[in-house]
Amino acid sequence: VPFKTVYLHGLVRDKHGKKMSKSAGNGIDPLDMIEKYGADAVRLSLLIGGTPGNDVRLSDEKIAGFRNFVNKLWNIGRFVLTQDQEIKESKNHTTMTIADKWIVSRFQHVLQSVTEDLAQFRFSQAGETLRQFTWSDFADWYVEIKKVEGDTHGVLRGIFSGLLKLWHPFTPYVTEVLWKEFDDTMLMVAEWPKTDEKLIDEKSEKEFAGTGN
Repeated sequence: VPFKTVYLHGLVRDKHGKKMSKSAGNGIDPLDMIEKYGADAVRLSLLIGGTPGNDVRLSDEKIAGFRNFVNKLWNIGRFVLTQDQEIKESKNHTTMTIADKWIVSRFQHVLQSVTEDLAQFRFSQAGETLRQFTWSDFADWYVEIKKVEGDTHGVLRGIFSGLLKLWHPFTPYVTEVLWKEFDDTMLMVAEWPKTDEKLIDEKSEKEFAGTGN
């Protein structure tokens, strides 16, 4: 038996919801889009934004938007790697800050949610959860805080390496390249993270939210 489980998705339509066809001239060649925006962006545009059983709308603009997110992920990775070099030379104390406790706790919630969604084939929902956490909580808040505080005990690096694992099914190429800077093994065979309820800190999440998040 070649497959035990088969996932059937809806039709891929154009941005107006019309069926793609050569005669209508509204078709999108995925190979052209990969050449223009990269395979990860095309993959994300097909996985995120659709609901099970419904058709998916695809457009040049949608793929370009996900290309921007892939670039964002890449830039975050380059920053994290720069911070890691500073950590090795740092002699600061290793007490976790409120921001550290907050992001660690938030990541556990995201890990649990994404893992459950993938197990139930809710690919778009899993991707949306990841995108929201990566762009908003991690990039817009935590990374900006670390630019001031510095990552004196590696929480920034730890969370990002975990994010690479969660993003790998969605964006296998950029995550594999970034992973090489973190580990000698291949990301595609790395162990999937497990939720640790001991790291969930509702108190710190509320305290951090009270600071303006």
